[in-house]
Amino acid sequence: MLIAARREARQASRHRRRRSLLLMASATLLAILASLSLDVRRVLAAMPHRFSATQRRAILPSVSHQATSDDLRFRAIFVAQRADCNGNLSLANVVATGPARKKTAPPELIIQGSSRDTMGLRLELPFALRNSPLRLLRREEQSWLHDIGHHATPVLLLFDHESRLRIASHVDADPVARVALGRAITHLVTDDPSH
Repeated sequence: MLIAARREARQASRHRRRRSLLLMASATLLAILASLSLDVRRVLAAMPHRFSATQRRAILPSVSHQATSDDLRFRAIFVAQRADCNGNLSLANVVATGPARKKTAPPELIIQGSSRDTMGLRLELPFALRNSPLRLLRREEQSWLHDIGHHATPVLLLFDHESRLRIASHVDADPVARVALGRAITHLVTDDPSH
């Protein structure tokens, strides 16, 4: 009898331990799930707002229905402030010379700032941008750049002939980084099998 009573006591003790472990595991799992749901809510709240089709295409080049030889080339767009124009935009010379020249339309320049920032600007630009189209950055374009992660200038945007964004990169002041970006552009423009 005594042995049977001890067995029952051990079984009851094991049952209580299992039950408490199961409750602790369940509580831990619920706590993890709750924290994940909070993280998901934070991520969803931090996501950029949805743009209309017009806003999404604010900076994108338009595609002509009648394709000409120019329509089949890449388009390089530099977004910069006047202060960036002294040296950081020399990367534009990469798309205007060498093997990339035949596959890239003349680079374009969009200035973040006011109309005063464009006065006398052409003399400060690298030769590839001196005769380029020049205009001011619009508010919806700036929002789009922020949404894709570009909060500072200068920025290079490279679009293919179907107006797909192929490269969006900050143009670094470091000459080694500019050379590497120039090589990436040249490789994409001349070796990319999708065009």
